[in-house]
Amino acid sequence: MPHAIHCHRPARLTSGAPTVALTCALMLALGASTSSAQQAPPAPAAAPALQVVQAVRAEFATPINAAQALLGQGQLDEAMRNVALAAALPNLTPYETMLLERTRAAVAQRQGNSALVLQALDAALSTGQVPPSDEVGLVEALVSIASRLNEHARVLRWTERYAAIGGTQDAVRMVRIQSQLATGDEKGAMAALSARLDAADKAGQTPPESHLRTLLSLQQKAKDAGAPRTLERLALAYPRPEYWMDLVVSAARDPALPDRTLIELYRLLRLVGGVKQLELGEEMAQLAARLGQPAEALSVLDDAFAAGQMGKGGQAAAHQTLREQVRKQAAAEAADRAAAEASARTAPNGNGLVDLGWAMVAGLPLGAAPAQAEPGLALMEQGLAKGGLRRPVEARLHLAMAQLAAGRRDAARQTLKALEAEAGADPLAAPVRLWSQFAHATALLPTRQ
Repeated sequence: MPHAIHCHRPARLTSGAPTVALTCALMLALGASTSSAQQAPPAPAAAPALQVVQAVRAEFATPINAAQALLGQGQLDEAMRNVALAAALPNLTPYETMLLERTRAAVAQRQGNSALVLQALDAALSTGQVPPSDEVGLVEALVSIASRLNEHARVLRWTERYAAIGGTQDAVRMVRIQSQLATGDEKGAMAALSARLDAADKAGQTPPESHLRTLLSLQQKAKDAGAPRTLERLALAYPRPEYWMDLVVSAARDPALPDRTLIELYRLLRLVGGVKQLELGEEMAQLAARLGQPAEALSVLDDAFAAGQMGKGGQAAAHQTLREQVRKQAAAEAADRAAAEASARTAPNGNGLVDLGWAMVAGLPLGAAPAQAEPGLALMEQGLAKGGLRRPVEARLHLAMAQLAAGRRDAARQTLKALEAEAGADPLAAPVRLWSQFAHATALLPTRQ
């Protein structure tokens, strides 16, 4: 007559540092056929009974049944003593060994002896006698405990087995990757992370931020060509300022970039807080002034002075001189705006309207209300409709930036999507792509602490 021990429902591995209580799969009910097993006292009524599928000897069944009954009654030391009696029998069959070790693991788990649980589970699974219906759960439990005990060799061995028997818990795969890292197999960890993140992309799922960060770190260390793509995925899925800063700075490293390309990257960098953090205010201001945007240059300089990054130390006088020069240029441009608009409206092409409208938007301070961008955006739209533009890619990129400044994100996305498809070999292709990605990302998240 089969007997059972008390058990509870299996807990599932979760991502992070998994800790799994041993479950019914670990505590198989023991008993035997009527010809070979002795009866033990009945188990608690709530304990489920599971049928033993092979015959065991009576001299083995007696202490094992007693151990399970004692476990159900909470008499753990006596239960373990009966396990030891069963273990002392000569010539245990593989099936008996499996039952013995599962019972040992169940008692050890109740005693809080994780090391013994791990040893017993390993021994039970190594017999090859664990029923297929139980094996996945037992391997999950073993991997969880092995990971907590830093038994990385066991983790690597049994996660291979887990994959072979069709285990699906994602946390088990992550535990394997953690053990690969702990044992120095960074190449294997990188390949495993890349594969699972690609699978997440294909399934339309967002990978955990920690997984992307780990992969990026490994790729950067190995100088792997996939690092830029991973950084993009990280910035799009988790748009934190530091990820966007890294993305833009990487694109701006080429010393041969034309000024008109570089300024578009600086503008994005400023939007995510990078110009201030990297103390690039003076450089961006000079670049903007050189390209005929004194109002924008003044806005950048004002930010740099307010942040204490300029106007101090040995360069204080030079900084102040630069600021005054730019201030005068911006004032002159503002005073001439009405005449410039009148001239632009009568011009045969839209260049004047686009340039004037963009100067109005670019000169706004960071965080300006969306309504403040509307007058400049309206002029740009009129100029684009008029046509005949000397730099059409730049004009439409600026249009998209103005749409973003005015709070029209959907319109900006459409503008940039079309422009990205058409930019081709234009010098502004890289900024267009980055601005398009930024427009399609969600609102910036806080910087990681």
